[in-house]
Amino acid sequence: MLKERIDYLCKKKDITRKDLVEGLVTQAHFANILAERYPLPEDLAEQIAERLGVSKVYLERTAADDLETLQRAEQIFERLSMQASSIPEQEVNDLPDRDDTLTIELTTALMKATYFQQLNDHDAYAYLHQSYLNFYLDKFGRPDDILLPIPLLKALLFYKIQHFRSKHQYYDVLHQVERWIALLQTGSETWLTAQHIRMEAYVHTKQFEEAKKTFEQIMKQVYEQRWFHRLSGLYIIYSGYCFSMKFIQESLTALSMAEAHLVYAEHQSDMLSVIMNNRIMMLTMTEQLEQAEAEILRFEAMVDHQSEETKQNMLPVLLIYRCEIALATKDWASVINHIEQLNTLTLHLDQQMAVTFYESQIALSQGQSELFIEKALVCLPYFESIHQSTRLSILYEALAVVSEDQRRYKEAAQYYRKLVYLLRTY
Repeated sequence: MLKERIDYLCKKKDITRKDLVEGLVTQAHFANILAERYPLPEDLAEQIAERLGVSKVYLERTAADDLETLQRAEQIFERLSMQASSIPEQEVNDLPDRDDTLTIELTTALMKATYFQQLNDHDAYAYLHQSYLNFYLDKFGRPDDILLPIPLLKALLFYKIQHFRSKHQYYDVLHQVERWIALLQTGSETWLTAQHIRMEAYVHTKQFEEAKKTFEQIMKQVYEQRWFHRLSGLYIIYSGYCFSMKFIQESLTALSMAEAHLVYAEHQSDMLSVIMNNRIMMLTMTEQLEQAEAEILRFEAMVDHQSEETKQNMLPVLLIYRCEIALATKDWASVINHIEQLNTLTLHLDQQMAVTFYESQIALSQGQSELFIEKALVCLPYFESIHQSTRLSILYEALAVVSEDQRRYKEAAQYYRKLVYLLRTY
């Protein structure tokens, strides 16, 4: 670990290792120290620390793995592995970015990154990587067999899991979560979180029998431990499993169970928003449009009782729900009206791409083939990156037909192949 810290500090100071030890020790001897073949002498540590602008202890304690160090790192991991919305941001910001031991310092950085990612704080997430994490991830983040202190390894695996979840790379999620679970105490809160993620990954990779087994295992543990605050989240994931299996009524019933158990949940408003969102989208996708409309009205009534800031944040979400219903009924006038409202608001990337998708469908309905292709090709890479199969199937089919009409047969064949592959895999 000393080698990695020295290299990081050299990079920050923009000096080479040769310049760092010039006149102090030979490069060969210093390389042996960094390879842990020889100890770092106290006088050399002091001289190198002065050149790097850090304390002598900051170098001497780099690789410390005493009980106190491991316990502190474990506490940071356990605290920040909880649901991000339950942790005050000030508490996270107050955690020192620097520590004499690299185990604590890197554990803190990794857990802060996962926290900011879950809150969609892209600026904080990017800054942490550019200023610190990118260097250490290049050293420690790639190989799966690297030996690290257990708390740091837990933090690294959690970071990887959340990274792959954000990219919808669920086979990679499964690989990392299996390694993570092996390090966690069975029945602990973090173990339960890992099982939730594991079930989510099984659903996304269509390993439905494994998803069902995991659900039953979690449910047994929840009732044995009386962790009823976990029930709503568990039923939400189970609902997704049922929907993937095309058990539509069972899926909607699971969402009702999730809502019924909100009384035990720690963050009821956040959980209720997820339940309402999933229910509206499921009803819309299964063409139960009257029920979907009723749920949207119910959601709007709930939002009306919130702060002005919350109302503004939820307005794009509600408009997109209405766009989906209007699109399903081919009510193009309503789609256009909702898009005009959406374009006056601040939208995040997913909402921007949804608007572009709606614009492509309007152009298609009006026979504006070139405009349709232009809009479709703007949003298509995004939906491919997140594996949004519903949007992709619509776009691939329409692009294939339009390309064929324009006698661009090679492009048409390409989109048909993508559509067939999509239908086979999803």
